[in-house]
Amino acid sequence: MTLLNAINRFGLSRSIPSDIKRKIRQNSGFGCVICGCGIFDYEHVDPLWIDAESHDAENMTLLCPTCHAKKTRGMMSIQTIHSAMNDPKTKQNGYSSDIFDFHDKHPFIEFGGVRLENCPVPIQVNGAPLFQIDSPEEPGTPFRLSAEFYDSFGQKSLFILKNEWRAFNTNWDVEVKGPTITIREKAGKLNLTLTAVPPEGIIIERLQMNYQEWKFLGGKDYLTVNGMTFTDCLVSNCSVGMAFGY
Repeated sequence: MTLLNAINRFGLSRSIPSDIKRKIRQNSGFGCVICGCGIFDYEHVDPLWIDAESHDAENMTLLCPTCHAKKTRGMMSIQTIHSAMNDPKTKQNGYSSDIFDFHDKHPFIEFGGVRLENCPVPIQVNGAPLFQIDSPEEPGTPFRLSAEFYDSFGQKSLFILKNEWRAFNTNWDVEVKGPTITIREKAGKLNLTLTAVPPEGIIIERLQMNYQEWKFLGGKDYLTVNGMTFTDCLVSNCSVGMAFGY
């Protein structure tokens, strides 16, 4: 019997229904309620899973692997977790966050049907970088990626600031599974699917974004910007990869 398929003494599986998971994410601010990390586990708090008769979103929360380990090993109290559930660190900050793993090689960006390599400004809109890659501060340290993503209403959904990504609480849903971040504007409507490929770069697999007067629609194999469609493109060794507007 695998851990995922295990059941407790009440016959409750460890497998949590997707709607319950989403409610837990929303309650917790899409990250660890203790430290705000966007990499998380779903945790029964009181009662523990072994004594739980159901998956109750109000008695469950998100904990990062480190905080989860502290709780499991008895280094963090249930009282501390309950206090954090009432005032999650993610909601204090306004976002959940973590760090992308890049090394001392210039990261690539796959943006819909476009791959951008060795471009300090992969995407520029109206004269300002939408994506920017800065050189390492010191030899052997990582390149530093910054980027901005918005929803279809032009509200910020995900920012990357020098490799730190921040997923905002104003989103309807933020889900992190493996290396993929998925942001939904509402049920059935994806704004962003972004997959990290450490340490080489990131892939934007799905995108629906309005930024200023520009509408970006991206699938795995295409990128459409204000009706202009790009497919199967490679842009490399340019100071600015793609520029839209003045």
